[in-house]
Amino acid sequence: MFKNFLAILLLYLFSLTNALAQTTSKTELAAPIYTLYYPTNQWEISPENITFLDSYIINKFKIEKTSKLIVYLEGHTDDVGTEIDNLELSKKRVQVVADYLISKGITTDQIQISYFGETKPETRKITISKKLKDIRYANRRVVIRIEKVL
Repeated sequence: MFKNFLAILLLYLFSLTNALAQTTSKTELAAPIYTLYYPTNQWEISPENITFLDSYIINKFKIEKTSKLIVYLEGHTDDVGTEIDNLELSKKRVQVVADYLISKGITTDQIQISYFGETKPETRKITISKKLKDIRYANRRVVIRIEKVL
């Protein structure tokens, strides 16, 4: 019985914490997370990724004219190469995407970039495969998140 009480108490505290976090937030998730993938040591935007950016990201900004949207871009790499080279590569990847979005009319104050090199490996999408090539592919990415400023 005591265990049930503790479980209920923990659930209550978690929901209360969650409610407080939601009410104090200045942003609201406006779109799911999108991911662009890259070949080894590449940073250029592929034609498929350009089509995706135009169809989903640029159009979302055109539709949401009345609200303030922020695009968060995170650059990542696999573990091939040195840490310094990978940090620079992740910076190039994210900067090319930011430059493309700016060329399409998204302002610089609507874009937040960060890059991590190989320091934040992807784990969610590769749990099924333990193959090194799949793990590396999943880590050569730019993650895009759009949030609405309240």
